[in-house]
Amino acid sequence: MALLEINQLRKEYASLVAVNDLNLTIDKGQVLGLIGPNGAGKTTLLRMLATVLPPTDGTALIDSIDLRKKPLEIRKKIGYLPDFFNLYRDLTLTECLDFFARAYQVPTSQIPARIAEVLDYVNLTSKQHDFVRHLSRGMVQRLGLAVLLVHDPDILLLDEPASGLDPMARIQLRDILKRLSSEGKTIVISSHILTELAGFCTHVGIMNQGNLVLSGSIDEIEREISGSGKIILKILEDSERASSLIRDFPGIILEEAFDSTFHISVESGPETVAALNAHLVSNHIRVIHISERKSSLEDLFMQISRDKNLTVS
Repeated sequence: MALLEINQLRKEYASLVAVNDLNLTIDKGQVLGLIGPNGAGKTTLLRMLATVLPPTDGTALIDSIDLRKKPLEIRKKIGYLPDFFNLYRDLTLTECLDFFARAYQVPTSQIPARIAEVLDYVNLTSKQHDFVRHLSRGMVQRLGLAVLLVHDPDILLLDEPASGLDPMARIQLRDILKRLSSEGKTIVISSHILTELAGFCTHVGIMNQGNLVLSGSIDEIEREISGSGKIILKILEDSERASSLIRDFPGIILEEAFDSTFHISVESGPETVAALNAHLVSNHIRVIHISERKSSLEDLFMQISRDKNLTVS
């Protein structure tokens, strides 16, 4: 079921088109990673979805609510974490979350339980009576997530959430996002650091110069840009003869060979993989491993960049 439907969404600044007639549908429970170079339009798109920036044209529906007609209703449905945000530094964490819970009109009787729940979720319970100004950058970012979660939104919009964090803080943040994903939260997250998105995004959207160049599940995009399946094949010995047999086999492209390990593209499905395995075995090549090879987000983005001549900064 579609939770977010974006229809011909457009944002212009004088002669600059920051987002160009963008169309996209995101189903409930999906985690969409928006990737692309700086200036691609990712932040502008998220700011429009968060109703803090009015579109020039087009619109979007979140849970069937039109963001241009009912922006205040939309804000009850979303949690938006911009790249740079400010919290009241002279409040304690509990006071900060109480303030935002009341702003989001969480019923008063539910606020203490919600605060305790989200503090535990982001692993900040031990800091609940500390002032915001005493938190590290990573803790502030986790508190920002707690602020988003305190009213239990339907969709999270996260703009470069790991920006400026040290490696440990990045790992802690990624673990929280993975947990949210595993629990079925719908998330749209932007980043130009692709490793931040690996492992928990179900879908990706590639943006460049205001355009959505390509979108879909990671598997769909991989098939679209490669036109074939990819496998890893390992043998015990006789690598040179195995390499020759693989290269000559119809429907197979040998991409790389590392001693006894071969990276292979298969143009015509699993039957070809089975036939290749039988061919190697019948020629006394001892195959010890065959598995599907998944492309990383970096692989996909670089391949798309080459195919579509994207400007990468």
